[in-house]
Amino acid sequence: MQSQSESLKNIRVLDFTWSVAGSTTARILAALGAEVIKVEWPKTPDYMRFSMYAKDDEPGLDNGAFFNNLNAGKKSITLNVKSKEGMDIVHQLLKKSDIVLENFSAGVFEKWGLDEEKLQEISPGIVYMSISGFGHSGRNKHYGTWGPTAAGLNGVSFISGLPNIQPAGWGYSVMDVVAGYAGVFSVLSALYHKKRTGKGQYIDISQLEAGLPLAGPGILDYTVNNRSSRRPGFPPGNRSIVSKEHPENTYRGKEGCPHNSYRTAGGGYNDWCTIAIFSDEEWTQFKSAIGNPAWAENERYNTFEGRLEYQDELDEQIEAYTLTKDKYEIMELLQSHNVACAAVQMNQDLMEKDPQLKERGLFERLTHPLLGERNFVGIPIKMSETQPFISKAAPLMGEDNEYVLKDILGYSDEEIEKLDENGVFWPLDMPREEFEVARPLW
Repeated sequence: MQSQSESLKNIRVLDFTWSVAGSTTARILAALGAEVIKVEWPKTPDYMRFSMYAKDDEPGLDNGAFFNNLNAGKKSITLNVKSKEGMDIVHQLLKKSDIVLENFSAGVFEKWGLDEEKLQEISPGIVYMSISGFGHSGRNKHYGTWGPTAAGLNGVSFISGLPNIQPAGWGYSVMDVVAGYAGVFSVLSALYHKKRTGKGQYIDISQLEAGLPLAGPGILDYTVNNRSSRRPGFPPGNRSIVSKEHPENTYRGKEGCPHNSYRTAGGGYNDWCTIAIFSDEEWTQFKSAIGNPAWAENERYNTFEGRLEYQDELDEQIEAYTLTKDKYEIMELLQSHNVACAAVQMNQDLMEKDPQLKERGLFERLTHPLLGERNFVGIPIKMSETQPFISKAAPLMGEDNEYVLKDILGYSDEEIEKLDENGVFWPLDMPREEFEVARPLW
């Protein structure tokens, strides 16, 4: 195991986040060297603990693959924050923390008595960051959202997919990831401000607003051209130009034809490659690469205008060829002839076959007490002096209770035992034996 990154050494983060957005912020801060203490309660744990188990893994509280990747590098304490004793411990931890994070709906922290003013009173200079769908102000602040709903509300979902059918969406909670990275940027800025002034501050992040730049071209098009995204042939799907009848270039840069995704040999869900040709010269190079078949020598394909007019039949002919080859074989062949082509990759491909990611060392190998040795997604940032990396696997529920209570707060065994008897660290009506895996829970 590598030693801790030095960038945020001696910075402590009290982490009340859950799901994806806030957890992403906390995960990156941990990779930068901060000590991140995740606060949970066994009856209402992070929902991601029950989401997306790896194949053949028995579902449980501590072995969810998605949770473990999102929370790698953190410590864990279980606390009943609804009890006076539990909230007293929260206050003590706040006094010893530099940052506190949460991504509850607006108003939750205030109901706990932890609004911005109170947090500064408890821990002067603390940086407090919240992430929610709409932010913590405005008429919609109490609306609940997830990453996909935020993408729908800011227009990103609408501009995705194929023309003339319902929007496809992005297939993942991209707004959560975008907001999580925005959280890291804002927290680091606030820490720099605190270093200069000694003052903390409140950071209020809206997922919807953080993702608006992804819809920027559409907003610009409406602002400048008064052209709505609701129009025939939009979005154009994988094509540069939808058809001769709808020739407008929709934010795609250079115009190309053919310009699409094509099925490849294997016939599986993920057996596709992309091909984009932007000039007559590239079309000639493409023909040469695939052996100059008779269909490709048709004169109507010799010009961009001709290829565009007969785009549908051209795509059919290209796919008939790509179906005979492996996607990586096609990629290497066409790239060697200076034609833009790439294999469509899913998670397994990215982790096992992508040579660029392997060279960059994106995936880190860590050992988890229940899952064993697994791959974890690293941090896609390279720094020459203080490289961020994941220093440990995600915590088991309450794995670090003893460290937090004894080493940070100075509690005695007797004090801990008494609090445990009152249900501060574990619900009295919830059997803990089934969750105990060689760690103290109290």
